[in-house]
Amino acid sequence: MGQNFGILAYQFTSKIALIFISARVDVNSGKKSHDKIGSERMGPGDSSGYGGAMQQDKALANLVSEMRDQSISATATALLDDDMKGFGVPNPRILIVGCGGSGNNTLNRITHLGVEGAVTVAMNTDKQHLDHTRALQKLLVGRHITKGLGAGGDPSTGRRCAEAGRDMIKRIVTGADLVFIASGLGGGSGTGICPIVAEEAKAAGALVVGIVTTPFHVERRQRMARALEGLESLRRTADAVLVLDNNRLLHYVPNLPLDEAFSIMDQLVAEIVKGIVETITLPSLINLDFADVRTIMQNGGVTMMLYGESDRGPEEVVHEALNHPLLDVDIKGATGVLIHVTGGSYMTLESASQVVDLLTAKVSEEANVIWGARQDPSFGDTIKVMAIITGVGGKQIREARLQPNILGDALKLNREKAKTAYKNLDDFSRNSREFTRLD
Repeated sequence: MGQNFGILAYQFTSKIALIFISARVDVNSGKKSHDKIGSERMGPGDSSGYGGAMQQDKALANLVSEMRDQSISATATALLDDDMKGFGVPNPRILIVGCGGSGNNTLNRITHLGVEGAVTVAMNTDKQHLDHTRALQKLLVGRHITKGLGAGGDPSTGRRCAEAGRDMIKRIVTGADLVFIASGLGGGSGTGICPIVAEEAKAAGALVVGIVTTPFHVERRQRMARALEGLESLRRTADAVLVLDNNRLLHYVPNLPLDEAFSIMDQLVAEIVKGIVETITLPSLINLDFADVRTIMQNGGVTMMLYGESDRGPEEVVHEALNHPLLDVDIKGATGVLIHVTGGSYMTLESASQVVDLLTAKVSEEANVIWGARQDPSFGDTIKVMAIITGVGGKQIREARLQPNILGDALKLNREKAKTAYKNLDDFSRNSREFTRLD
């Protein structure tokens, strides 16, 4: 490329030199003629000097046009409008991988919601559960080890099954740009499979985002210990990990039927994934692309994803996002923030900017903040915000390796550390119900 450019530059300089030498001769000739003829060539009808200048300008313009065409044809990285038609749409390949029973349930909810621009993949050691999962691709791992009957709550068995199917996992994630891994931790299949999927996706060059749930306290310490070990394995490999605590359901929706209560957590995960995917795949007025998401989330560590929606203005939207009862991690030490605001046709620039300003009020001045906005007529007066906040939980949680009990304390997952958080959550739920009755 450099050699071609040098040749073109040389040709361009040579031709420019010839034009100006020619122009100088013409001007000098004209000057001599003027000396001989005198005032006879001074009349208003004489235009020989002006015509010569016109010809020189035209020759120079033709030369510039010729050099432009040559440089474009020699440059493979530039596309004109006509060339772009055959280039196709360079959309990133996005995978949503559900590992184990909880991850497969999440895929069912995501399929029900409909996520534009993503491929869903279900992986499990339990064939019966896999048969009832709605996904575009399904993979039964370790069928010679478990006979399709599940991992029996043993993460080492789940990992052995994933290792046995590593080649198939590699084929599935190869070529992907962004891979979401949804899983419940503490059991056998999800806890064992998701770190292997993360390793292969990372090796394939994809941005890897884990969205995991932790066990109920009634499942006792052994299951929580297994969950934290699995979380530490996933955290070391994935670019970003969002941790959701199932215990919050007991305080937020204790009286809902079991299926509806779990569907609330699945709905939250589905909305987060849908929000990130459509932020990338759908055009916006202030556009966010895959490179923006990678910038914020690459090596982002433990991640907070906020979601809020309201028709009462920016303040209420931000209040809902920051006080979501199922999402609670300190955002003061955040290193990166990606925000996308969606509103109706009449959403103003001031409203969108106010949402971003309120969300980032507690974030450090050094944090990298990228935001986008889209108008959708179907929203009416409603404003929806989706935010990805990386590097949360303080300096301790960003260390390369953590003991499971320290990781649990930092994320408020251990039973003793969670009591204060749940008391605050009870107060929030009570105030929300009172506010609803007053409204």
